[in-house]
Amino acid sequence: MTDALLRCKGLSKSYQDGDNRVTVLKDIDFALQPGEMVATVGTSGSGKSTLLHLLGGLDKPSSGQLFYNTEEMTHWKANKLAQWRNKNLGFVYQFHHLLPEFSALENVAMPQMIAGKSSAEAKQQAKQLLVRVGLEHRLSHRPAQLSGGERQRVAIARAFVNKPQVVLADEPTGNLDGEAAESIYQLMLELNQEMGTAFIVVTHDLRLAEQLQRVEVLKNGLLHKEQD
Repeated sequence: MTDALLRCKGLSKSYQDGDNRVTVLKDIDFALQPGEMVATVGTSGSGKSTLLHLLGGLDKPSSGQLFYNTEEMTHWKANKLAQWRNKNLGFVYQFHHLLPEFSALENVAMPQMIAGKSSAEAKQQAKQLLVRVGLEHRLSHRPAQLSGGERQRVAIARAFVNKPQVVLADEPTGNLDGEAAESIYQLMLELNQEMGTAFIVVTHDLRLAEQLQRVEVLKNGLLHKEQD
């Protein structure tokens, strides 16, 4: 699709394991439209996280092409990829990856400061988002002082602080109980509707995945529509 926001064509990834060549992904074709929410499901070890890392430019494919809008980015240099990620992508992981020595406010402000914003401006943007995700009473708390659900809310606020066009979420509710997991999914749905941000959500939870607009299944290195 020529109007896709993020697209890959023939994307493959293999690793050398001693004398064996292990193929994780085989000729993946995938397109994400602006504002679309897509779930990617599959068994543990099926390559879901690998696919997400390739789409986010965190890993290099063995073959295939990756496009952002109409620009091919497969061979971009590391510094250009890093600038692109900071400006256009947000990441949310199962393990929140918050910096333990910094407060919730400082963690969320960090991507803005990396992008060149002043500390005062970055913290103002961070505060607005933390209020939006219901953490106005936790601004000065460090990650160790927060619950699992609160840490993920901080991570989501951090992912949104630079107003990315795409958020990549890798098992964002994997460490949470059912109620907290549902709360995080509802928050992502609300932010998608309010800001028009597109999502690719890797998850093993089919019930939650089916709340999104499209479900893709990764099996035997191949990506299938759910109805397949």
